[in-house]
Amino acid sequence: MTVAKIANGATSVGLFLAHAVELESEAADRYDELADSMEAHNNREVGELFHKLAGYSRQHRDEVKRIAAEFGPLPKVEPWEFQWDNTAESPEAAAFENAHYLMTAHHALKMALICETQGQKYYAAVAAETKDPTVAKLAGEFADEEGGHVELVRQWLQRYPAPPEGWDDDPDPPNYSE
Repeated sequence: MTVAKIANGATSVGLFLAHAVELESEAADRYDELADSMEAHNNREVGELFHKLAGYSRQHRDEVKRIAAEFGPLPKVEPWEFQWDNTAESPEAAAFENAHYLMTAHHALKMALICETQGQKYYAAVAAETKDPTVAKLAGEFADEEGGHVELVRQWLQRYPAPPEGWDDDPDPPNYSE
């Protein structure tokens, strides 16, 4: 991550919290999109898992909104104005290219682990780089909370071992029109 760019997104408490709300909102939306895709391919177990992860992201977003209410209204930030890393996407948004219609719960949790780890790193970078002590405190708390999410996903992964070789073999794959 480009820490200088991240820190630019945390020059005030309001701006930082606006970023945190967007981060969690985008994570929830992406998990729901992945869930819908899995359900469309009759992969209900993974769809349910992604919906559960979306729910956790919404809970965290709502918690951030409650904290933000203590500081006044959040500033309006246009989508192109968010300061993430070298991408236009929130650090916690799952990458579609890591999804497969036959993916297992193990794969979904590996994706979630990447997202939660990226979220933790984002908040830790803000805490380390911001010059605002309130932002540093909040970002540190959010990094710790994301660390708890990382640990939770690791625990879940122990219940879902990697599938055997050939997990993605499908003699009749879906047809994609180009």
